[in-house]
Amino acid sequence: MALDAGMISALTKELQDKLTGSKLEKIHQPERDEIDFYLRASGRVERLVLSAAPGNPKMNLSSAERENPAVPPMFCTLLRKHLAGGILQSVHQLGFERAVCFTFSARDDMGFDTKRKIIIEMMGKYCNLLLLGDNDRILGVLRPVDFTSSDRRQLLCGMIYELPPLQEGKEDPLSESEENFMRRLDQCEDRPADKFILTSYRGISPLVAREISFCASGSIDTPVSLCAKSLFHAFRSVVDRISSGNFAPCILKTDGAPFEYSFLPITQYGSSAEILPFDSPSALIEAFYGERDRNERVHRRAQNLYKTLNNTESRLLRKSEIQKKELDDCAEKERYRQWGDLITANLYALTKGQEEVRLINYYSPEMEEVTLKLDKRLSPAANAQKYYKKYNKAKNAEVELTLQLEKSRKELAYIRSVLDALDRASLPADIEEIRTELVRTGYASALKIPLPKKALPMRCTEYRTTNGFRLLCGRNNLQNDRLTFEQAGKNDWWFHVHGAPGSHVVLFCNGVDDPPAEDFTDAATVAATNSKLADGKSVTVDYTKVRNVKKPPASRPGFVIYHTNYSTVVNPDKERCEKLKV
Repeated sequence: MALDAGMISALTKELQDKLTGSKLEKIHQPERDEIDFYLRASGRVERLVLSAAPGNPKMNLSSAERENPAVPPMFCTLLRKHLAGGILQSVHQLGFERAVCFTFSARDDMGFDTKRKIIIEMMGKYCNLLLLGDNDRILGVLRPVDFTSSDRRQLLCGMIYELPPLQEGKEDPLSESEENFMRRLDQCEDRPADKFILTSYRGISPLVAREISFCASGSIDTPVSLCAKSLFHAFRSVVDRISSGNFAPCILKTDGAPFEYSFLPITQYGSSAEILPFDSPSALIEAFYGERDRNERVHRRAQNLYKTLNNTESRLLRKSEIQKKELDDCAEKERYRQWGDLITANLYALTKGQEEVRLINYYSPEMEEVTLKLDKRLSPAANAQKYYKKYNKAKNAEVELTLQLEKSRKELAYIRSVLDALDRASLPADIEEIRTELVRTGYASALKIPLPKKALPMRCTEYRTTNGFRLLCGRNNLQNDRLTFEQAGKNDWWFHVHGAPGSHVVLFCNGVDDPPAEDFTDAATVAATNSKLADGKSVTVDYTKVRNVKKPPASRPGFVIYHTNYSTVVNPDKERCEKLKV
C-alpha cells in the first residue's frame, strides 16, 4: 500500500481539472502535519487536504469537517499572510515524482501581483510542505531540514528550492523507449520481472510492478528472459494510461477489509480479492484513509487518558484478586468457632503448657479426632477465646470484603465503560468530554485540567429510524446521563446492550405509545453497534420506558438501574447505522 507517483498523477489531474481558477477563501491547520485549503470553484467550496504526515502522506478533496485549534500555528499564519484571497492557477506534478506544485496568483505586502507556490513532498519519512516566493525562494517550511538533519539537501527559509536528488540507477518510466528498455533487460535476464521494473524505474510501487509482471506472464515473479517482449508491452500499457490520464482508481478488499489501492485495475489477486472501483482518486483516498486517520488523530490526543485508565484498570484487577483471596480465607471462619467450642467442652481435660491436643470433633458425622494447635503460654480457656476472636475477625472481614469487592467491581465496570467510550470516540470534542468526566470523578486530577464553567453542549449522535422516528445515542457517560435524564421524555423508549459497556440510546416517540417493530429493531441495532459488543453477533439489548430507568444517588456518570424491561437479540450493523445517521 503506497501513494506512488502513478496515484499522485491521478490525484494531480483531478485537482487540476476541478480547482484551476478557484479562489482561496480559508486556510486551516487542524493537525501539525496537515493543511486544509478551502477553495471556491464553480459556485461551491472544496476542501483540499495536504498532509505531510511521515509515512502516511496524502492530498485529496474531502468533505469531512475538522475541528481547528483556537490559535493557528505559525506555518498556518504564514500561509494566510501570503496566500489569502489568491487564485489557484495550476496544479502539476514535479516530474514523475511524489511531489506536487500548486501555483497561486496573489498580492504581496505592497499590493502588487505576485506568484506563490505550495510544494508538497510525499516521500515517506521525508514528507514536507513548503511555501515558495519569487525565484522559488523558500518563504516557509513545515519541517525545516538543516545540515544536522541532512548533508545532501537542506530546506530552510531564504534558500532556493531544489527537488530531492533522483534515485541512482532509476529512469523516468514516462520517457522510456523500447530500445532502452530492451537494453536494460539484456543486462539482468535472470531477475524476476517485478524486481526488474521496481529497481529500474522510479515512481512505481511494488504493487504496480507486480501487476506489470502478472499482465506480461501470468505470474508476479517470472524471469525477464521468459517474457521480454510482453513485459515491455505491459509496461508501456501502464505508462500510456498515466500519460493519457486514463485512470481507474480502485480499492482491493479481502474479507471485507481494504488492504491495497491503485490508479489502475489490479488483476494479480484473482478471485481472492474484491475490486471496488471509485469515480475519483480523492474519493478513494478518503474511503481508504478517512476513518483510520480520524481514529488515529483522536486517539493520539487521548494517550494520557488511556494511560490513566489502563493503570487504574490494572490496579483494580490486582486489588480485586487480593480481596477475592482474602474472602476465600474467610470461608474457614466456622472452623475457628467449632474449634473454640471443642476446647471449651474439654476444659476439664486440658492443662496450660500444651502445644497441641487431639479431640473428638462432635460437628463431624464421622466423629473423627482432630488435632488443634494451642499456645502453651495461655490457659485452655484463653486458647478457646483466641479461636473465637479469629472467628469474629473473619466474620467481620467477610462482610467488609464483600462490600469492598462489590465496590471494586462497580469501579472496574465504570473504568471499562470509559475505555469503551474512548475507543469509540470519533471527534476531539468527545475526548474533551471524557477528559472532563475523569477530572470530575477524580481519576484525572493529576492532569491539572480546569473544568469548563458551563456544561458541555449536547453532541449525541442522531439517527432517523425506518419510519422517521428520532434516535439519539450518547457517545460517553456524560452524554448518556444528560440524554436519559434531561433530554428524554418519560414515555420515550430507552435501549442499552445487556451486560456490557455501551451507549444509552433513546427512541423519541413523539406522543406515539408504540412505534412500529422495525423502529425498535433500528434502535436496538444502534445500541448494539455502539457498544463493547459491536464486533459480535446475536447481541442482547434491553429496552424499557425512560421512566423505568433510575440513577442511584452518588453513582458514577452513566450508571443506571432498571428492573422492568424487555429484551431483544440483534446483530450489530455499522453499515445500517451509517444509513440511519442524520
